[in-house]
Amino acid sequence: MSLDKFKKFQKEKEDIVVTVKRIWGYTRVSSKEQYNNYSLNEQEQDLKLFAKKNNYELEQIVGGTYESASGDFSRKEFKRLIDEVRKSKRRPFAIAIKFISRFSRTGDNAIGIVQELVDKMGVHIVETSTGLTTENEFDRLEVYRKLLEAKKENLDRLEKTLPGMKLLLEAGNWLGKAPRGYTLRGKKVNDYSKMQEYQEITINKEGELLKQAWQWKLMGERDYVIKQKLENLGLKIPKQSISSIWRNPFYCGVIVNALLDEPKKGNWKPIVSESDFWKIQESFEKNKTNSKKEFIKSKVHEKRPLTGFLRCECGDLLTSYEVNKKKLHYYKCQKCKDASFNAITTIKSKSKGLNDLFEGLLSNYTLNHQFIEPFKLQLKKLFDTMNSEGIQEMRSLELKKVEVEKNLENLEMRNIQDLDFSPETYRTFKTKFKNDLELIDEQMRDCSQKVSNHKMFIDKSIEILQNTSKIWRDGDIESKIRIQNLVFPEGVSIRLKNREYLTKKVNQVFTLTSTITMDSEGVENEKTHQNSDGSFLVAGTGLEPVTFGL
Repeated sequence: MSLDKFKKFQKEKEDIVVTVKRIWGYTRVSSKEQYNNYSLNEQEQDLKLFAKKNNYELEQIVGGTYESASGDFSRKEFKRLIDEVRKSKRRPFAIAIKFISRFSRTGDNAIGIVQELVDKMGVHIVETSTGLTTENEFDRLEVYRKLLEAKKENLDRLEKTLPGMKLLLEAGNWLGKAPRGYTLRGKKVNDYSKMQEYQEITINKEGELLKQAWQWKLMGERDYVIKQKLENLGLKIPKQSISSIWRNPFYCGVIVNALLDEPKKGNWKPIVSESDFWKIQESFEKNKTNSKKEFIKSKVHEKRPLTGFLRCECGDLLTSYEVNKKKLHYYKCQKCKDASFNAITTIKSKSKGLNDLFEGLLSNYTLNHQFIEPFKLQLKKLFDTMNSEGIQEMRSLELKKVEVEKNLENLEMRNIQDLDFSPETYRTFKTKFKNDLELIDEQMRDCSQKVSNHKMFIDKSIEILQNTSKIWRDGDIESKIRIQNLVFPEGVSIRLKNREYLTKKVNQVFTLTSTITMDSEGVENEKTHQNSDGSFLVAGTGLEPVTFGL
C-alpha cells in the first residue's frame, strides 16, 4: 500500500523570514587600574564587531565602569541591567558579554540569574569571544561551567592572598582606602605620587577639621549642627557620612576586620582617643531606645523648647502643637486623657505655663553669691576625686613612653651595628614607634588638660550656676536644649494633677549647688519629698533649692 495518501497530513515548510535580532551589551572591569587602561573600550569594540558580523542590532551597552564581581546585585550597573530586562516590554534576544567571567563570579547564584533570564524572560546570554550562547543546550552547559570556574578562580585567589592580607593587618597596617581625614602612602595606592616602600597613614587637612568635629560630638552637638559648622570651615560632608564616622574604630587607631581574630592597634595617629570614642558609643546606646526623641528634638519650636525632653508621668514623651488662630502653644501626652499643658503663661491662662515652671525649677539651681566660696571648695573636692583616675593614667603613660623610647633607641643601635638588618624592617618599626610616641604624647596632653584645667572649669561653672535660669530664659533654642540636657541628662517628667516636676537624675555639679544651699539653710524644703519609685518631687516655682536623686 502506497504511503502517498498520507502526504495530506504533512505540514508544508514555511519560508523562514530572517530578521535582525536585538541584543544588549554589558561591559565591566574589576578595578580602577583596568578602567584607566582602555579595557572597557576594548570590550565595547568587541561587542560592536560581534553584532555586525552576526547580523545583530546592538541596542545599548550597560555597565561601562569598574565593579567587583564578588557580589551580583551589590553592583549598581549589573542590577540596572537585570532590572531593565525585567521591566522592559520589548526585551532583547540576548545579553552579550566578551567573557562570561565579566558577567559574574558568584557561581551558583549567577547560574540562577541566567536560568531566570533564559527560562522566564526568553533572554539569552552570549559570550562574544567564543560565540557560546544559551540558545544552544550544550553551549548553555558550557556557560554554566564557565560561571562555576570563575567562582573557583576567585576562591583560589583568596586562598593565596588571604594569609598575606592577614599578616599585613596583624602588623598594624590598613587594607583598602584610608577613611576620610587621612592620606595613605605605600605600595598599593592608585596615586603614583603617594607610592613608597612602606605603608604610612597621616592626618590631612580634613582630618584636622574632623578632630574638632569629634570634640563637638563629645560636647553633645547634634549631627546637623556639626555638619553646618564643618561647611562653614570649608568641609562638606553628607549627614550619612558623619554618622558613619562616629562608628568607625579607625579614627581611634583600631583595626576591626573579618580576617582578624580580634581587633588590633593600627600604625597611625588617631583623631580621637579610645576613651572618648567609647563615650560617644555609650551615648548612642542610650539613644537607641529613644530614637523618636532625637527626631522630635530636631523639630523643636522656639516657643516649645521642652519638646522631646519632657515626659508625662506615664513615661511617654510629650509632643507639642500650636493653635494657629490664637497663636497659643501647648504640650500634650498622646496616651493620657486630658494631659494637655499650656507652654506659655498668658493673662487668660488658668495655670502657669510649663516653660515658666521649668524656669522656676532651674532657679533652684542658681548659686547665690554668698555660697560661691563653699561651692568652689566642694567642687574642687569633687574634681580631685574624679581625677584620681587621671593621675594614675598619667603615671602609666609616662612609664609607657619611657619603654617606647627605649625600644626606639635599641632599634637605632641595631640598625647601626647589624649589617644584615633589613632597611624595610627598620623603617617599619621606626614608623610604628614614632606613631606610638605621638599617640602617647597626645594622650598625655589630654590627660594633663583634664587634671590641670580645674580652675578654668570651676570659674566657668560658677558663671553658669549663677545664671542658669536666666541663660535658659534668654538663650536661643540651641542654648535652651543644652541647658536642659546639662542639668537633667535623663530629662524630667511632669505630674498632671498639680503640675509638679519629677526627675531621677541631676548633673552632679548642679546637685552640689543644691546641697550647699540646703546645708546653709539647715532644713530641707517641706514641699519636697521622695516618691516610692525613687524619684524626687520638685515644686514648680518659689521654693528653696532641693536635693535630687543622683
